[in-house]
Amino acid sequence: MLNLRYLRQAPADTAEPCSPEAAAAVADALAAVLPPTPVSARLAEIGSDGTLVALLGDGTQLACDWLMSSGGPAPALEIGDELLLTAVAGRTRPVVVGRIGPYVPPAAGAPAELTLEATQTLRLKCGESSLDLRADGKLMIRGDDVLVRAKGTQRIRAGTVSIN
Repeated sequence: MLNLRYLRQAPADTAEPCSPEAAAAVADALAAVLPPTPVSARLAEIGSDGTLVALLGDGTQLACDWLMSSGGPAPALEIGDELLLTAVAGRTRPVVVGRIGPYVPPAAGAPAELTLEATQTLRLKCGESSLDLRADGKLMIRGDDVLVRAKGTQRIRAGTVSIN
């Protein structure tokens, strides 16, 4: 069983480039376990640095990078997910192209209910106006002009109501 788990690339700004011989040795080791076509593997670990550790069918563990796209946030991955890996010329680690599974279409329309949570302050802001919901129970509405409309009765309930 070959274990390339600790084959990690250091950030470019902190690492010295490796020698051509070392890069060739890594590429040869990678070519020995990954064929030129994409392969499936199971997610074994998600490192704190974002490295994905994939487990091939023969027990080989590979440290992998994730293929980032501009289509939004990366999908949530869970240990045991089936992944599609491919070797990329010039890289020392394989790249996870995506998760294999059934297609789940995006939700159509607005949800029936939406909850946003924050530990201290939740702020909605547009231009010079804002709405702040604070953990201490205070609600602050800011704007040049504040207009409140109601089709039915408009009630203000409070311990004290202060106008101007």
